[in-house]
Amino acid sequence: MKKERLVPGSYVFVLAWMACAFLFVACGDDDSFSPVAKNRGYDYAFVSPSDIAKTPCNEMREGRDAVVGRDKDRYECKFDYKDSVYIWVGDEDTLTAEGREFHRAESSSSEDDEDSSSSGSSSSRNSSSSYSSSYSSSSSSSSYRSSSSYGATELPFTLTSKADLLNPEIEYGTMKDARDGHVYKTVVIGNRVWMAENLNFVDYDDYPLLEDESFCLYYKDENCDLLGRMYSRIGVMNSSSCAEGLSCNLGSTLIQGVCPKGWHVPNEADVKQLREYLDSNSTRAASAKGWDDEHALGTDDFGFSVAAIGCYNTYLGKFEHVGESSFLWMYLPDTDMRYLVANPENSGSCTFFVHPGYDDMLYMPVRCVADDTLDVLVPKLPFSSSSSSSSSSSSSSSSSSSLSSSSRELSSPLTKKGEQFNPDIDYGTMTDPRDGKTYKTVEVSGRTWMAENLNFAGNEDFPLAEQYSLCHYGEEENCELYGRLYTREAAMNSDTCAYNTSCSLADPLQGVCPTGWHIPSLTEATDLKDLASGSFLTLISAKGWGNDTLSVYSGDDTYGLSFLPAGDKSGDDYKYFGTNAFMWANIPDDEQRYFVINASEKKAFIHSGYSVNVLYLSVRCVKDE
Repeated sequence: MKKERLVPGSYVFVLAWMACAFLFVACGDDDSFSPVAKNRGYDYAFVSPSDIAKTPCNEMREGRDAVVGRDKDRYECKFDYKDSVYIWVGDEDTLTAEGREFHRAESSSSEDDEDSSSSGSSSSRNSSSSYSSSYSSSSSSSSYRSSSSYGATELPFTLTSKADLLNPEIEYGTMKDARDGHVYKTVVIGNRVWMAENLNFVDYDDYPLLEDESFCLYYKDENCDLLGRMYSRIGVMNSSSCAEGLSCNLGSTLIQGVCPKGWHVPNEADVKQLREYLDSNSTRAASAKGWDDEHALGTDDFGFSVAAIGCYNTYLGKFEHVGESSFLWMYLPDTDMRYLVANPENSGSCTFFVHPGYDDMLYMPVRCVADDTLDVLVPKLPFSSSSSSSSSSSSSSSSSSSLSSSSRELSSPLTKKGEQFNPDIDYGTMTDPRDGKTYKTVEVSGRTWMAENLNFAGNEDFPLAEQYSLCHYGEEENCELYGRLYTREAAMNSDTCAYNTSCSLADPLQGVCPTGWHIPSLTEATDLKDLASGSFLTLISAKGWGNDTLSVYSGDDTYGLSFLPAGDKSGDDYKYFGTNAFMWANIPDDEQRYFVINASEKKAFIHSGYSVNVLYLSVRCVKDE
């Protein structure tokens, strides 16, 4: 068998070759490919697509490839699980065993259907016509799935039941999906009730999209029972407007999608609170089981209990990251694909983050969130602790009345203004003529700094829109203690500095500061960072640091700057109170850069400034030279 192609006249070769093609037992493993073709990087070579009939795609040839014609169009033999047929899948088209083009019934003409029927392809299914028409020929051909041709189809971890994934120290609640009777464990994190298991719902009558848009890991029903189903974005949102490459804007309301009534696909606010409670740490979200040996590092502190079932990538035509990573759908309007990823590394920790998404069409699980939020918040755990049923008390929404602690209660030991200052420092004062408020000042490295955060809310001469500055949780007493939080455009007093814009203004820049004072420049902010290079304690007050997630720090306050951990507001969430101090800086030609003192990391630095939300931070003014 030395021929690269099958050509007329090679009767002896053709007969022997076809005999092996159809007598699988006699020939054993499929060794009928051309050695010349194999040496050139493929298994088979054909003159035209019609020659495919002589070498049908079948179970024995699954995963092998071929070229056709002088242009050497490449094909791979795959099993289409949707239609239960083996097909040659190419870059531009897809061929059946007889060499005819394979058409899905929902996107073909009647003539095409007739061809498909004669070639052994399966009949049509109830599928969204708007979805099928959104496929290009190339994306359609790459969507055929094959498990065995892409490695192992067995789980890389051992589970005997769904209960193996749960944290035995957590008191879970339950919910029953009225549509199919499935019962799921639930857990309270923050003031939201989450499903503690992946959804396993499929109903082709009421949700016809799911027939094409969901399946089990490795297409095994037992994996759905253990780990839930995998859904495409169309399937999870239950909308054909969420097809691959579309922005999927279903509005800003809660999106039920494939979730039960009264539950919804996680939105941005849900995910932000979840990540805050988990400290964006994958290990705190991961089940102790359900990961391969290298990634089995989960502490499952709050009972979220995710397993690493990975995702299915239709572009590559395979399951990916099984045993290594957890993927979960979320909904963000006006975006391409967005989803949660957890992938603990052997270093012991990895970020639990929102992925910006690729153009590839992915299938992954979903965790639904109850529409009704609770009146109170479950207290957070210390970041260094392991799971504890008492500190992460979890239950179904019906038991929410047993939850008592609220994160709105500021736990800093600072009780009145002035406690933060260093009694050994000779402070000056300044009065803001706009509202009459008086502030401590201090000289550091030849500059005069405000020794406390600005608390100016605007007036008739200096209007400041209410939505651009605020107090912690809307309580004025917090402004008196810690100063106000400002958006960047409010701090710079310029709408050219809105969220996620490159802001280049004059230096010095007065911004929201009183006349004769300005927003710290990059140089001035960098000087503060350098002052803290030995220890961040030199910049922070002796009182005011620490909360229920961080031991109390007693700062040296060497320079009298008396920084307080006022935290920030990111989107709808107040964060980092007691642990972080933030300060806006006028850094041109960049997006939202600012100065940070982070007690958890024990350092001060200039943050790169990326944020998925509008930020509200403190302002410290510097006196003009």
